[in-house]
Amino acid sequence: MKKRREFIRAIGLTSAGLLLGGRKAVAQSHATPANIRDTRLAARHFGMLYFRFCKIMVETLGEEAAFPLVQKTVFELSLDRTDRIRAKALSQGLEPTLDNFQQVNDLPYAAWKEWTPDMGGVRCPYAEIWLGYYEEYPWFKRFASLYCDVIDTTNIENFSRTTSHRITRNLLWGDSDCDREYFESEKVKQGLFTYGKRS
Repeated sequence: MKKRREFIRAIGLTSAGLLLGGRKAVAQSHATPANIRDTRLAARHFGMLYFRFCKIMVETLGEEAAFPLVQKTVFELSLDRTDRIRAKALSQGLEPTLDNFQQVNDLPYAAWKEWTPDMGGVRCPYAEIWLGYYEEYPWFKRFASLYCDVIDTTNIENFSRTTSHRITRNLLWGDSDCDREYFESEKVKQGLFTYGKRS
């Protein structure tokens, strides 16, 4: 664990820095309250879509059969997304490192980074929607945090091809915020990703 934290510091990020846009993205943010609201609304709609997709899968196949299919879907989404992000970085002459991920990432960070408690809800607009489903659909707890783990882990593995990721705190687990750690991975360097392999 100490080595992982040293690695994170050495590349100039806090463990939450990658999720929240890193130092450069913070300095460049000029989001207005209307932009933040609209971006969070769009993110909430995605959160609703993910829930509905999982619900139909569970109702059709059962929870145990649906789970690996949802995992595979999120894994392939991440590959598609980060193949594009990685290609963009390389076309701009950027090495595919954690720090450079921030320069080309396609996530609208204002929806997370610019949130304040007086806006209501929680920092993550996905979690804001997903937590609301827990009481009526307790099975969704597994699927909600699966999304975070698979997408974030695969994003950095496929982009960097050297580094992996582990969530250490998550709003979806009942924590007050989300946090993660990044670490060099020999498996990732060999092309072995945590949640699957490239086809």
